[in-house]
Amino acid sequence: MNRVAAIVAVLLVGGFTPARRASPEPTFATALAPLRVAIIGFTRSRNAISPPLELTLVEALNGDPRIVLIDQALAKPALAGIGYDGSINMSKDEARKLGAAIGCDFFIVGKAETLTRSEHKNQSHEEAYAGVMIVDGRIGALTAFDFIFSDASTPEAAQQSLSKRLVARVAGYVNRMIEVRAQAAAARSKDSASSRPRATDAFEDVPAEDSTRAAGFKAPEFLNRIKPEYATEADKADIAATVEAMVVFRSDGEVGVVEITRWAGFGLDESAERAIRQLKFTPATREGKPINVRALIRYNFRRVSEPAGKLDQPTTKPPDKPVRDLRELFKPTYRRPPD
Repeated sequence: MNRVAAIVAVLLVGGFTPARRASPEPTFATALAPLRVAIIGFTRSRNAISPPLELTLVEALNGDPRIVLIDQALAKPALAGIGYDGSINMSKDEARKLGAAIGCDFFIVGKAETLTRSEHKNQSHEEAYAGVMIVDGRIGALTAFDFIFSDASTPEAAQQSLSKRLVARVAGYVNRMIEVRAQAAAARSKDSASSRPRATDAFEDVPAEDSTRAAGFKAPEFLNRIKPEYATEADKADIAATVEAMVVFRSDGEVGVVEITRWAGFGLDESAERAIRQLKFTPATREGKPINVRALIRYNFRRVSEPAGKLDQPTTKPPDKPVRDLRELFKPTYRRPPD
């Protein structure tokens, strides 16, 4: 059976991300209060890692004076109260509500498991991986994603190696959180006039068909179909996820600001943005004049084990608010390149 990744993209009205190396600690980080960090946990679809990576993270983070860990005994009732279902494919609004319920600056979620891979007949090896997602609890953005992988002759050896690699990266995770908070503080301190959008950056959202704003408006027309890649990390972790982005399509025919509003990690956010930036289109117009317009792009990713050429129909989740479907860009299937 061949592994096939089927992806659907729909244009509608209107993360480290990308993965980053540990950055140097900001010079003025010591002037900021310790960060409040919560460990939500790792989802597991097959074999769990023992001892749980949550315990490894707790022990490593407890040794860093720059943060304060929120007691999981306090976090769990808050998560239950808002009906958190364990998803690691969240919109920024969902993640922001989760962060507010816990009362944290950042929280950590992800996926981790151990599995057996067979390379040749009668030969196999054990693999352990962890996808670590660091989320800004104040704005709901995926601020860092790290994929850690280890293989060995036994599950225990693979898990021990993975745990050691995770501990070695924890200081870098804290550096990244401090960097993000420092950047946010610096942005807030800027003069509001200097950050005011320029007139040339103004845009409008695509109007509903039955609204008064629809008169004289013509939506952008897309001239190509771009197939985003199913990232290697997503393939290893067998990730099914949706990536959504609010995109400004400019009056000059160029793609403007791309804001990921539903993140997935595992290289899929970056894959989606690369595909978006390759889109070619004729600009939207109002009364015949080109204008900047903002719309929602959605990509549904999943890996399936089916014969090549058979189209998978992934389930799509409707957006929080009713929106009008402008145009279905494509429904491709393709073979994943051999390793």
